[in-house]
Amino acid sequence: MLSGDRKNRPAASREAGYISLLLVVGVSLIATAVLTATATVATSTRDVRRKGHLLTAGLAARSGISEQVADIIAVRDMASVREPFSGLDTIDTNPLRGPGGFTTTVDGRELTDHQGEALAEYDVFVDALPGSSTSRRLAITAYAYVPGKAAYDSGDPDAARADAHAVVEVRFRGSEVFDYSYFINHWGWFFGDSIISNGNVRSNGQFDFGHHHSEVNGSPRYEAAHGSQLLGYIDDNGDGVKDGSDGGAYSSVSILNTTHVDGIDGESGSSHVTSNVVKMPNLEQLDFYEQRARARSASIGVEGSFEVAGVVGDDPAEPQNLYLVGTPENPILLNGPVVVRGSVILSGYVSGQGSIYSGGNIYIADDVIYMNGPESVRPSSNDQQSVEDWRSESSGRDSLGLFAREHIVVGDFTDDWWQENVAAWVGHDLNKSSEDAGIDGIQNTREGPDGILGTADDDFLEDDGVWTVSHYTEEDAERNLIPEGKVPGDVIPGSGEDIDGDGDYDGTTRMSEFDLRQPLSRENWAGNLQEGQETYSDVSNSEIGRLDAAFYTNHTFAAVVSNPAGRIQINGAVVSRNESIIYAADGLELNHDERLSGRGNSQSGFDSPLGWDPVRFIHWEFDRPLPEDAITTAGNISGYFEGISGGGEE
Repeated sequence: MLSGDRKNRPAASREAGYISLLLVVGVSLIATAVLTATATVATSTRDVRRKGHLLTAGLAARSGISEQVADIIAVRDMASVREPFSGLDTIDTNPLRGPGGFTTTVDGRELTDHQGEALAEYDVFVDALPGSSTSRRLAITAYAYVPGKAAYDSGDPDAARADAHAVVEVRFRGSEVFDYSYFINHWGWFFGDSIISNGNVRSNGQFDFGHHHSEVNGSPRYEAAHGSQLLGYIDDNGDGVKDGSDGGAYSSVSILNTTHVDGIDGESGSSHVTSNVVKMPNLEQLDFYEQRARARSASIGVEGSFEVAGVVGDDPAEPQNLYLVGTPENPILLNGPVVVRGSVILSGYVSGQGSIYSGGNIYIADDVIYMNGPESVRPSSNDQQSVEDWRSESSGRDSLGLFAREHIVVGDFTDDWWQENVAAWVGHDLNKSSEDAGIDGIQNTREGPDGILGTADDDFLEDDGVWTVSHYTEEDAERNLIPEGKVPGDVIPGSGEDIDGDGDYDGTTRMSEFDLRQPLSRENWAGNLQEGQETYSDVSNSEIGRLDAAFYTNHTFAAVVSNPAGRIQINGAVVSRNESIIYAADGLELNHDERLSGRGNSQSGFDSPLGWDPVRFIHWEFDRPLPEDAITTAGNISGYFEGISGGGEE
């Protein structure tokens, strides 16, 4: 046995060697596989993590754009209408344009989550592009870094960078509110079986037709106008056809009870609910319109009687108010936009083209009739060519704008019938007017879009007993954004719940606000007031059949009128925050004056109030290539836009 063991030992040794070698190779292969798998997992994890960082950076860059747009809106709204672009023109302090011409507005801002943990860091740059007398364009660029700029600069492989670019336009021009025969910055009401609107109607709140047999014959809207030409047909019904079939009823909340409404009943393309709220122009700073009146050498008077130039009441020795009555033989003569610092009483025949801006109430004491108005109150058809032809034919004919900073009062407000009817509606819960209207500025929307109180979309600021507004700050002063006459701590006019834009809280409209502020006398009222006319009832009448004018008030349009002979016609537009219109006639017919379409430019003859359009995005872009030397560090990227590093040339 022993010899046999010695004989077989070498073979066993070789076999053991082979097994050892196989074990080593196997372990090595396993180790390599494990390391490879670990590396693959690590790489995949890093890829996933970096993709997440890129996504976060992209969102942070967009957040930077949004922040800058919010600042643009805030700066815009702080400015005086006398110098509407004064604030916007200070945002970009670098006179150059393009790369090397931007101004840094946000440097190293952290974006945090709901727990306050930093997610990203971003910079924002702004470049002012060529503008015009009515608009400004700003190019905005945002670069975002995750987890931050320091990590990106250090070359951290997990760090990510993303960029976003936009061009926005800010426009100050004729207001969209004049695209409608009836516009109300509240709930809209057509509670009558004989109301006819030949032109669009709109409410910023809910529009309720109350199942009445009214009629709305809409017409297309346009982005702008030049002379008689209309520009930018708005395809509201989305059918892709510009055939004049657009228009109708509009609301920023809802349109209800249209079952019996001719023109929009069953036609979804004529009923438009949008999320946009159309802002009303602010008439608080009438000195802006005084400048326009003087620049235009405007005047107003009565033929054969008197004439006043530009501004009534700018001389302390003269009356602050204006009384005008025109007859066919001696009509009221209009010549451009005039400003009356007090109130206006007007009736009768008018000739020419012009507007009256009033710092008080405007009282319509009787019919207001054009001597030489348009041949027809509306075009023969709604197609663009027909409307432009009508505008061309009507361009030189009479036009009148009546724009009140306070109320518009139609009829004899001293009459008991007038007082009782207006009081019932002005004081109604559905027609609230106090400036505690919440975020949207519209009363009776506390329940939010879902109509259910206690849910997330509630307007919790409405009727909370607090006047929520913004105030000028020391930072605003440092940026030279506070208009002359204002100081830090003052209310920013038109901010928050300051609906009429006067910087003061307004409660519910009181009936006493419709009274004359000064007695009727030649000492208080310029114009052609006659001896013996001492009370408003002496000069007014509630039997009114025709009003040729475009009306605007950021308060209440109050009217109680009758026409035993037929319908009551309003040829122009009725634009108000609240209204209390009560009529007794065969019908109330609202005919939109198409010269107001396309934002009612000065060539229309109305010289309508100006206001801000919503900020418009005209360009979006992401991940724009930059020169290689610029993207190496966050500082070089900043330098590229500000003109510090290479690549900053135009």
